[in-house]
Parts: sequence; C-alpha cells; structure tokens
Amino acid sequence: MLPALLIALVVQQAAIPPVARYGLVLIQGRDTVAVERVTREGRVLRAEVLDPYRARVAVVARTDSLGCVREADVRVFPWGSSAGATPLRRVNVRLDADSVRVEASAGGATGSAARAVPQVRFVLADESIAASSLLLECARGIRPPGADSVVVPVVSFPNLRVLSLRVQWRGDSAMIAGADTSWAFVDRSGEVRRMMIGRAGLVVRRVSPRQLDAIGFAASDYSAPAGAPYRAIDVRVPVPPAIVLAGTLTLPGGRTGPVPAVVTISGSGPQDRDSYAPIADGWRPFRQLADTLARRGIAVLRLDDRGAGGSTGDFATANERTSAADIRAAIAFLRARPEIAGDRIAVLGHSEGARVAMLVASQDPRLAAVVLLSGAADPRAAFRAQALWLAEHRPEAGLSRDSALAMVDRRMDSLANVLTRDALRWNAAELAGRIRAPVGVFQGATDRQVPSAQADSLGVLFRRVGNGDVTVHVFADRNHLLVRDPDGDFLRYDQLRSVQLDPEVLGVITDWIVAKLSSSDPAVEGHERP
Repeated sequence: MLPALLIALVVQQAAIPPVARYGLVLIQGRDTVAVERVTREGRVLRAEVLDPYRARVAVVARTDSLGCVREADVRVFPWGSSAGATPLRRVNVRLDADSVRVEASAGGATGSAARAVPQVRFVLADESIAASSLLLECARGIRPPGADSVVVPVVSFPNLRVLSLRVQWRGDSAMIAGADTSWAFVDRSGEVRRMMIGRAGLVVRRVSPRQLDAIGFAASDYSAPAGAPYRAIDVRVPVPPAIVLAGTLTLPGGRTGPVPAVVTISGSGPQDRDSYAPIADGWRPFRQLADTLARRGIAVLRLDDRGAGGSTGDFATANERTSAADIRAAIAFLRARPEIAGDRIAVLGHSEGARVAMLVASQDPRLAAVVLLSGAADPRAAFRAQALWLAEHRPEAGLSRDSALAMVDRRMDSLANVLTRDALRWNAAELAGRIRAPVGVFQGATDRQVPSAQADSLGVLFRRVGNGDVTVHVFADRNHLLVRDPDGDFLRYDQLRSVQLDPEVLGVITDWIVAKLSSSDPAVEGHERP
C-alpha cells in the first residue's frame, strides 16, 4: 500500500468544476510505482488506485464544506480484477463528532470499533494520494485569515494513528510536514501539478485521463541473463486449500544428478520474487542471490508473496504462520522434483522473512541450513531501538525519547489487537531450541531498522541451546538492505547511489551456503565463484 503522507495534488475547492477528472502517476527513480484515476464531483472524490501486480484499490472520500475529509471508504480487489468483483477487504472510517468509527470486513468476517479523537478534522486514507491530498484543501479552509501556515489534526488508518500535520505556503509551493516533509508545486490557477515526497523518494505528476491511458506496466522479466550457465523456469506452487504461488526456479546447467536448493523468504509488505524495491537503481537481492548461487551449482526457488505478482490470495489477511505454510509448500514442491536433492535444501529469509525461516526450520528437521538476513531475536526491542534512533538523529520527526517509546508501545498494542502479524507472539529462544540445522546470521553494522546487536543475540540463542554450527557475520558500513551505507538512515534510502548487493556480501553469504549444502558434492564444491 502507499505511504501515509502522500498528500496534496488537488486544487482549491473554489476552483474545482462540477466534475473534474484527472490522473496521478507515482514515479520512483525510473519506475512507475502506481497510478490513480480520479473523479471529483462536489464533495465526493473517487479514486481507482492501481498498484502494479499487487492490488486494485477503490477509494471514496467525502468532505465537509471546508474540504476536510470526514469519511473514507477503501475496498481492495485482486490485481487484474474487473468492475463488479467481490473485494478482498473493505474498511470504512468516518468522523462522528469527537470520535472516529471504523467498520471493516475481510474473508467473510466483519467488525467495528470506535475511538475518541477530539479535535481531529481529517481522515487520511493511506491507500490513495488523491484522497490524502485533500489535506491541502482542508488546510486552506481552516487556516486563520492572513496566516501562511496551519496545523491539521488527522487520523490515519488502518492503524488509527492521530497525527498533527503542518501545512505552510511559500510562494507557488506548499510544504506538508509531520514525521516527514513533502512539497507540492502549484501553477497560477492554483492547481498542484507536481509533488515531491521526501521520505519515500516519490515524485507525483498530475496528468490528463488520456495521458494516463497511455501508461502501462511492463511485465517483470525473471528470465536468466544471456549466456547464464543455468535455466530460469516459471513455476506454480499450490498451497492448500486454494492458494497458488507464482515463482521462478533457477536450475544450474550441466549437472547429471540432483542439486541442492535454497528457498527465499521476503520481509514485510507484499513483495515479488526478487524482493524488489524501487529505490535508487532497484533493490533486487533475491535475483542477485539466485544468479550467484545458480552459477555455483545451487538451485534457488523464489516466490511472489500472496496477493503480489502472479500469486493468488490476499496479503493483508496473511501472517507469519501462513507465510510459513507457503514456504513449507515450496519445500514440498522442490522435494517432489527429480532435479533437486531433497535432503540438501536451505531456507533464506530477510528481516521479517528471517522469523518465517525460523518457524519453518523448527518444524522441518530435514532442512540442511537456515540463513537469517537482517533478522531480529526480539522484534519489540528492535522497534524500540528504531524509534529511539529516529528521536536522536532525526529531530524533524518531532519525537522525544519518551514519546518515541510511547509511540512504539501504542503501535505494538495496535498491531497485536488489529492486525494479523505475529511479532508480539514471537519466541526466538523456543524456536531456536528446535532447530538443529546449521544457522548463518548475516547483518549490516549500520542497520537502523534491526540493530546489529540483534545478530549477536540470535547467535547466543542458538549456541545456548546446543547448536554447534552457528555463524554470525556483521558487514561493516551495510544497512538493513545489506547494501553499502555508512549512515544507515532508512528515511534516506532513496538517496543511495546504488542498492545492489556488492561482491563481498554476495561472496560471504554464498560461500557459507555452498559449504553447508555441498559438503557431499565435490562437483558443486569445486564450482568457481563468479
């Protein structure tokens, strides 16, 4: 889903014709991240958001006479679904006096809740830039006469966070500041034509409906590069009862017998099989690892997450247990293939995926190795350390040490009660006690999302329960993405020159995997590193 502070691409209410139609294009680096088709009629804004190969989202926002959104309705549909399809989930949020009321439905279940939010003026629907952008119109409507700035109290969802966003006008631009700062640029008629969103590194352009129709999303290419000594096969992995995961299996060439294999597991958020992120020149760690490992005689199966890419299902209703079920199905799929040595399979997870890797390994004694990249032994401690780092190093976020810790506790409580993620139920020590496969823990020293001390904590946990084959390696000047970054500021990933895994990182990780999976296979052991 789109970041929460994508605000401000709408004209003043007085300038809006009875019906206005336009498009929004979100660009990050060289990639089109998403597009929106928008219709504004009076106090009602309707937007269809296309998030490539992940979801189609329909948003309806209703404003009051000042242009402030008082109600937002969000419906999420499978990617490629047509009009009239049944939504995977629906959330309706509305302000009622000094309270916010929420109604939600997903997977046949429904629920409702209410919360007191005194003085809140605006409902911020994270999924839509157009709906969120009405904040600028609301700010114009409520600012005192002669003032060049105003603070708008908003409630965002799905987590119902209450935020204070300051809008300040400077000539032909408007600055929107909260935990991050964005800029909207207007023309003489008052229409915003472009916006720069600092934290996400996004540029948003307003286009005509005809221009929007000309924009397409190119299908991702997961084929092997020309001349590669391996094949890249498109596969479909069934997950009972009704999920099908799309993926790519890279198989080394020139082999006569079964080969070892690795299954990759992505971190938080719906991701494709490359674990792609549109920052800098494109972060694709799993594609790089698959290429490197396949050249050294090891197969790799990487998969689109549920509801992402070519996979079916709804990511929003998934959790770490369902992700573990998906990976178990992937392992079963590999063990059924004659090209794969079923007793020489490893799992490799990044960030939240590292926790899933531990869940899977604790239930599968046949696994030959476990690779944990940027993983946390204690997720709550990692979240708290991240918030404290923000408070100490990013004063513009407006957080003190105490408020940062209080924010984490509120968010964690909200996650425990509202979402289906399993971070608070995590017990790394218990799982470590059931894992006997060799474990490799790899971390960046400048990781500000999961501090590098967590790598040492994981190593201690495994050694304490008697695992005699544990490796912990912390890479100097590498961040949470394991790319070179002496500072590690996760709010500035978009400013990195490159987000490619470098030869040192690839070499250390793949050397370890080759050693653990290929000890009984001299042909693989002798495969030269690229």
